[in-house]
Amino acid sequence: MKYFKNQKCKFKYPVITMGTFDGVHLGHQKLLKILSIKAKEKNGEAIVITYFHHPLETIHKKTFPYLLTEKDRKERLLKKYGADCVFYLHFDNKMADMQPENFLEDILINEIKAKEFVVGYDTHFGKERKGDFLFLKENEDKFGYLVDLVEPLKIRNRIISSSLIRDLIREGNMQEAAEFLGRNYSMTGMVIKGHRIGRGIGYPTINLRPFDAHKLIPAIGVYICEILVNSRKFIGVTNIGYSPTLKQISIKEVETYIIDFEGDLYERKVEIVFHKRLREELLFDSKHDLVEAIRHDVEVAKEYFGCLSSPP
Repeated sequence: MKYFKNQKCKFKYPVITMGTFDGVHLGHQKLLKILSIKAKEKNGEAIVITYFHHPLETIHKKTFPYLLTEKDRKERLLKKYGADCVFYLHFDNKMADMQPENFLEDILINEIKAKEFVVGYDTHFGKERKGDFLFLKENEDKFGYLVDLVEPLKIRNRIISSSLIRDLIREGNMQEAAEFLGRNYSMTGMVIKGHRIGRGIGYPTINLRPFDAHKLIPAIGVYICEILVNSRKFIGVTNIGYSPTLKQISIKEVETYIIDFEGDLYERKVEIVFHKRLREELLFDSKHDLVEAIRHDVEVAKEYFGCLSSPP
């Protein structure tokens, strides 16, 4: 296919939705469920057309750390919640200048042979984002497809959106972000060598480098978290910041102390699952004060997970 090179998916009756779907949050999940139902009703296929990375990177010609879900994770989640096939559209300057009429006819009709569309309230495509639900509705008869609008999902009168969730994560509000995502926010990366200062104070840490440089890192502070290593699950405390008591660095680091863990994880894949922000990163008067603060953080983390696993 011209616009979806090296991507294969056979279909008889394509039911399509499109968008960035970063986060695959509860609002996205609602839309995907409806998409899947409509495809099954016609013995067709639920197809998601998405992007990687965000089109704004091409339009504004810059990169920035915003990503809620890495490519592989996003595809797994999209299929988990109803997609039969995920197509990645290569978004370049030529694509950014494509008129909605051309996008609809060349890509959605001629290339995919769309039979139905299921779109959200904020679905946009084509130059200046002029393609939307109303545009698709106006062209139903011309191209012989059907289009349905999915209303936004709200929690406490707030529309769930990727931008809202990003704002919450930038604030360190991991619990509310998890409520809108439908799961805890997590970060996957490679364990790299750090300064090894933690070993000297009795709390050795791992340093994580996200696999995707665009990955959104939570606000500076100390977090209660789970750590996933292959199929093994641990609990721990993660510090995001500059460790001002022990170091003089200008690069923000993600350091995790894994409770009751012994071993070497260098160059291993690790996932950190954030549960709750405990406190700000602080500059302590002494190394002793820092150690006492870490000890307290660890006890709070143990109590937190103990409460989660205890029967009501």
